Order: sequence, then structure tokens, then C-alpha cells
Amino acid sequence: MKASAFSLDIPQLEETDASTLRQLWASSKGTNPPKTFTARLMRLALAWDAQAVRDGRETGQVLQAWNRIIKSQNGGGAGSNLAQTSPYPISGDGTRILKDWGGTTHEVLVTEDGATWSGESYTSLSAVARAMTGTNRNGPKFFGLRESAKS
Repeated sequence: MKASAFSLDIPQLEETDASTLRQLWASSKGTNPPKTFTARLMRLALAWDAQAVRDGRETGQVLQAWNRIIKSQNGGGAGSNLAQTSPYPISGDGTRILKDWGGTTHEVLVTEDGATWSGESYTSLSAVARAMTGTNRNGPKFFGLRESAKS
């Protein structure tokens, strides 16, 4: 992102017309905005990038560049390498997970084919969570393998 992004006044973007937004876009990003972008979308994208620069975060362009690098490392198209990656990156074959649910501590063993709980084999942690609770749940989230787990 060019230096002009530092000088963008985010509150003023709200009242800026479409032609001025296109000029700001071109000067800050080095390209013209997509033809389908409305003034509202340009405002949002410009404000995002201005906040990212202000707060020392990665801009949209940097995030896109990282995504291109990751896709090229994975062999191309979206999802082309998904089947080869572990669905639970922090748990491998033989990992024991303890979950306190309904006043009981449950032990789940992650296996090569899924998971085992109470002597039964399941294809995924989500299947174990469903059997344990009686409702559909996101297994990794339920078992605390994701940061946003609240279960």
C-alpha cells in the first residue's frame, strides 16, 4: 500500500463521492477498483486498509498475496490439498482428549480412522460429540481444539 493510505481520514470516506473514491483507490492500491465495486464497497475496502496500516496489521493486498503463496505451495486450486491434511491439526493418531460433559469426564481417543469413545468407533470428532450430547455439534470446537470453543 502506498503512503497515501496513511493520510486517509476514515470518517471523511463516508461523505466522499464515487469518483474521488476511485482516485483514492488508484493512488493507494496502484490499480483501478473493480468495475463492479460500488462506492460503499470502495469505502469499506479503503477503510479496512487504512485501519490495517494505522494498527500495524496486514492489508488486504498482503493477505491476498499470502493466499496466493499458500495456494501455490498446495498445488493450485482451492481445496486441492484438503484431503491430504489432518482435519484436527493439533491432535494426531493416539491423542487422548478429555471432555467434561453432563457432570462426567469423557475420554476420546483419536485414531487413524476417526475417534473412539465408550468402546465405539466414530468417523469424526463431530460424530462423537453428536453421540455424547444428542445434538449436532462441531467436534473440534466442542472438544476445545479451536480457539473459539465455548462448549
